[in-house]
Amino acid sequence: MSENEGAANESGGQQRVSSRRRRLLAAVGTASLPAVAGCGGSSGSAAPTDTANATSTETTTETEGATTEAGDARFGYIGTDDAAPPVEPDHTVSLNIRPRENVDIPEFYFEPTGLFVEPGDTVRFDMATPHHNVNAYHPKFGYSQRVPEQTPAYSSPILGAGEYWLYTFENEGVHNIMCAPHELFGMVGSVVVGSATGPGTNPVGEAPKPTPESRPPEYTAGTVLSDPAMDPDNIVERGSVSWDDIADENKQLLLEPVEE
Repeated sequence: MSENEGAANESGGQQRVSSRRRRLLAAVGTASLPAVAGCGGSSGSAAPTDTANATSTETTTETEGATTEAGDARFGYIGTDDAAPPVEPDHTVSLNIRPRENVDIPEFYFEPTGLFVEPGDTVRFDMATPHHNVNAYHPKFGYSQRVPEQTPAYSSPILGAGEYWLYTFENEGVHNIMCAPHELFGMVGSVVVGSATGPGTNPVGEAPKPTPESRPPEYTAGTVLSDPAMDPDNIVERGSVSWDDIADENKQLLLEPVEE
């Protein structure tokens, strides 16, 4: 085969990439953007990364510079079991992965998926499995407003298995959160702080959109948050909602695997 023929074959192979693959890659690429934004912060300050020493960040801004016992109001506190946390958590949420039957893509989920806490409570997010983060549905990350007004654009970095993230929920109302890399696969949750109030009580797709580009929870993220078990009043009444409480049809993948 000549050099020109080889180049032509290679070009033809590239052109045969399926449109479904392109759509999936575009969707997953969109999902990963908030993770980068969340880790960098709205002011350009970096989140804490020295997990070996389990230190918190004291980075502040003029408008969102509040700190808590568990670290920065935007970036929380990163730790490992090698060092004592600055404050004992009031609740624990595990970030998990488990296989789906007859599907290559597993389930990515928070356990519990819905949680009721009091204002000022600290939640420990345990990375039981690797490469997750905790990210608010916040306009500064390009999402519809699904956290209480005046809430900073909080996010953890993407963390490895065995690490944890502490965050103190000060602002009363519904806080919809996600793992940004796995959001479209359904890895979302809801923390109701004090009462079922605020923009997060709106049905998915009806929360405020500060810009036309701001997007609501989509694909499996949208169906999980729309499940009756995840109704904010139900979370308040029950105290917590397990991933297993959500109907199977609302956890189904709405993105198909890429075909080679």
